[in-house]
Amino acid sequence: MYSSAKKLQRVLTSQEIRKTFIDYFKINHDHKFVRSSPVVPFCDPTVAFVNAGMNQFKSVFLGKAQPPYPRVTNSQKCVRVGGKHNDLSIVGQDSYHHTFFEMLGNWSFGDYFKREACELAFELLRGPYNIDPSRLYVTYFAGDKVLGLPADLECYEIWRSLGFPVERILPFGCKENFWEMGATGPCGPCTEIHIDHCPTRGHERAKLVNTDRPDLTELWNLVFIQYNRNENGSVTQLPAQHVDTGMGFERLTAILQNKSSNYDTDLFMPIFNAIQKITHAPLYSSKFPTPLEDATLDTGYRILADHSRMITVCLGDGMLPDQNQKLRRVLRKAFTISETIFKNEMLVSQLIPIVIDTIGMAYPDLYNKQSSILELIAHEREVFKALRESSSRAFAEVLMEYPNLEEVDLMECPGFVSAYRDFKIHKETFNNNIIPAKFLFKLTDTYGLTEENFKKLAELENMECDLNGYLKELANAKLRSKASLSDGSSENKLKNQQHTNEALLLLTQKLNYTDNSTKYNYSYDIDKKRYNIPCVSARVTGMVFDGKETNTVSLKNSQSELLYAVTDITNFYHESGGQQSDIGSMLLTSEINGETLELPVREVIAMNDCIIHVCDLSNVEKDFILKTGAQIKLLVDANRRQLTTCHHTAIHLLNAAIRALFKKVTYQVSSAVTTDNFKLEVGLIGKRIKKEDITQLEDMIVGTINSKVPVDVNIINASDVLQQDDITMIPGEIYPETGLRLISINCEKPQLISKELCCGTHVTNTQEIEYFCITNLRQTNRARFSFTAVAGEAAKNALKIAALLQHRVDMLDKEFKTDKVTNATEIELQKIRHNLIHMEVALPYVFKIDTIARINDMLKKLKETTRTTLKEFVEVEMKTLLQEKPIKSHPFIVHYITSSALVEEVPLQRATKLCTDRPILVASMCDSIVKARCCVPKKFVSDHFDAEQWLKEFAVVFKSQVSAPKGQDSAEVCNMKGRKVSTLFEEQLEEAIGRAQTFASQRLLL
Repeated sequence: MYSSAKKLQRVLTSQEIRKTFIDYFKINHDHKFVRSSPVVPFCDPTVAFVNAGMNQFKSVFLGKAQPPYPRVTNSQKCVRVGGKHNDLSIVGQDSYHHTFFEMLGNWSFGDYFKREACELAFELLRGPYNIDPSRLYVTYFAGDKVLGLPADLECYEIWRSLGFPVERILPFGCKENFWEMGATGPCGPCTEIHIDHCPTRGHERAKLVNTDRPDLTELWNLVFIQYNRNENGSVTQLPAQHVDTGMGFERLTAILQNKSSNYDTDLFMPIFNAIQKITHAPLYSSKFPTPLEDATLDTGYRILADHSRMITVCLGDGMLPDQNQKLRRVLRKAFTISETIFKNEMLVSQLIPIVIDTIGMAYPDLYNKQSSILELIAHEREVFKALRESSSRAFAEVLMEYPNLEEVDLMECPGFVSAYRDFKIHKETFNNNIIPAKFLFKLTDTYGLTEENFKKLAELENMECDLNGYLKELANAKLRSKASLSDGSSENKLKNQQHTNEALLLLTQKLNYTDNSTKYNYSYDIDKKRYNIPCVSARVTGMVFDGKETNTVSLKNSQSELLYAVTDITNFYHESGGQQSDIGSMLLTSEINGETLELPVREVIAMNDCIIHVCDLSNVEKDFILKTGAQIKLLVDANRRQLTTCHHTAIHLLNAAIRALFKKVTYQVSSAVTTDNFKLEVGLIGKRIKKEDITQLEDMIVGTINSKVPVDVNIINASDVLQQDDITMIPGEIYPETGLRLISINCEKPQLISKELCCGTHVTNTQEIEYFCITNLRQTNRARFSFTAVAGEAAKNALKIAALLQHRVDMLDKEFKTDKVTNATEIELQKIRHNLIHMEVALPYVFKIDTIARINDMLKKLKETTRTTLKEFVEVEMKTLLQEKPIKSHPFIVHYITSSALVEEVPLQRATKLCTDRPILVASMCDSIVKARCCVPKKFVSDHFDAEQWLKEFAVVFKSQVSAPKGQDSAEVCNMKGRKVSTLFEEQLEEAIGRAQTFASQRLLL
């Protein structure tokens, strides 16, 4: 036990200082230790980083969650590099600002209040920490006339009773001594303890408190949360009173170690010593920049040490540079300083073990994360290096003008330089620091930037994006591309939908929430192998019809085909967590004659906590009136639910299998669950996925399915998650504070463990999935892979089709080996290969790769023996294609000539000559050289669309040039210069074809 009278004579280490604080509150004063939350704020969308000790208790102060204990203490990891608390620009320039720091704190949730908080703080400082009370000043709230709040004289009297001289108890206003969580919500007066670093300088020091003096600084802030700030600006008393305190650990360490700078303590000096030992640079000498002295070297020491600490903690807590531009900016600044000042590009990685040794005793999980942290840093260093080496002349020029652009990886986007110059011209016209929707659409439509690109741009510029407006602009453009402007039907349809959305928004704002907890009430019939979903009785609480809110709808011969109905309860799953919504039906009963009517529910939407059922009225033949307040029954389509449920649990199994197999830094980027399949995009650092890996992943998952493992669902709160290390979460995802669903699957053989937070529907046992296979894999960028897979009935069908195709290829192979080959055999092989590459039929990925390779081998051997000419090769394929794609349904053609890989050269004009009635773009690959050509009949040429513009969109993927044949108009005919293909040819080809198809779809009919 600590004795408050005991004086510690020797200098404490930083570890002892932290331990003294925790033990003082935990052992002496019955506080419970709650470990630091990660610096990734997974429940709070308002901040990019946890930037104060109170962040993990914000929901308690807001009354949304119960406190974990009445009294709590901890040391919280904090990061400040943006928003209100942004210390990045001044790090290294002074002695105490940091991007990463620790906040020592103690909390009372409705337990003790002002007196005990002050007593505890004062006792710790003058007792265990042995700080002379004559060095301390305290401040209190002086009151505020506008808020109608009196001075906090209670606090003043408490400090007087503790022996503080009146001249060192100082009143200050709202700016210094009134704490607020936000524009509304919990708030209250605070008292700050300030410490004089030079107490011998005279008796007028009290006047210097709160004047930003480096020799008289705030040490500890005690906040008394007793009011609530209302929306009208007034404040009212809270029913419960809380205490929230915070003391900067680095600043306290400097004081107790008798140092004038935080950087001279044992938290930083080991890092400085490591930098000097590794690089042989001159020793750190504690110089700070002045008008007369530069101090570049020492500033470099401080920035690199500070940034290494922040990088270590952020990466250790699961934050990813790929998804947090501020972290990436800090990393790249650290790389730059390592190279320019210390001449060692590996220095950041070499400092990580030293950083972990300085703070690892408090945060032991950092030791376990060290290898992952180093892998991420190595990956980011390679990305940064490649980016700088590959930057174009145009980008190099724009970097001279705007050097901060080096911090983001947007130079790979071909249109970025022009887009950024355009952005700079218009930036001043943007209101409220928001990039408007129309300009965002221009970034996409004119310059080719994606949503991810301009999110990075906005973060770089400390701005926000009007993403909702952008998505509307995108939807409008798609509608316009489907119909000519002379036909007003699409415009009318768009306006009607906008009216409907506005009416739904107004309606749901005034309705009570829909209870949709029954969506999880279902069971599996193991004998019939299907799900039972009980019907639910509900009441209609509101309706929107024909773009307007209404209380009564006549369903027969209605003007609108859709009815939007909100109910008080529902068993339908609405789209969330990447899973598509249920469909089903709404059963109505007439109050007049008792007749029933079943309306198909084609979609379910969530808005303002209300669930909207989108009902199809197109086939209603009975006279039927539906009124608000009517009792109805809701029936979910069990077959669709079964397909999505199997796919959603399978996506968890695949995520877990990837983590188990690769044992590398992996993270989920996105997911989508439908009845047809599921898609999972993951980040995978330092690994390329091979065909053998796919087979292993499938074996692990099929083994888990066959092991009949229970799928457990537990309801937990955010505070429970913070105390566990093995729960998989999506980086950057915002989770609710309470009612989190933890889905757990624990298979012993094969060993596969999945623990994920998820709101989706899941099987009750893995045996319900039955079948599984991966159907596609794409590498979407340097460290991201996108999987497509199927489970349940969809996987069964994929495996069945694969078996049939396998049998047919075996038969053709048999013909080949017995010299019974005909032109028909060759054409069929080509057709099978074409379908395997281009058709959207779900087939096992490994089967596709093996079968394509097998067919390629057969066709190459056929090439040596067949008499089929080159002309026939191309013409057969093109004529077949044009027969399959009539102009009515395919107004343009984008095609890769699959047979081109079998011959030495394909004159692409042979292919384009066969198609004269519409725009055509064809590509070939012969002897590892990819070429392309496009032709646009004159009647289709416009300012928005021509052959040169179109082919450029395709060619940019291969970084190739385009030009017209000599003497021809580039608007009508254009060729792409041949480029040698890489190992990523299939992925590049798919991307190039996709870009060309999107370009033509959006531009051709404008």
